[in-house]
Amino acid sequence: MQVRWIILGSVLALFIICFIAIIVEETLLGGRRRRRMEKSLKERKNADNANN
Repeated sequence: MQVRWIILGSVLALFIICFIAIIVEETLLGGRRRRRMEKSLKERKNADNANN
């Protein structure tokens, strides 16, 4: 019975750590904004390559 609680606690702790990491990445590192800029830059490069 004790082993089941240890496993459950470990899985829950990993879930919480991953959730916090996603929040930190999105808020502090500007995740969505950065991805949008990378996408527009990639589209601009592809457009330039198509013109050449």
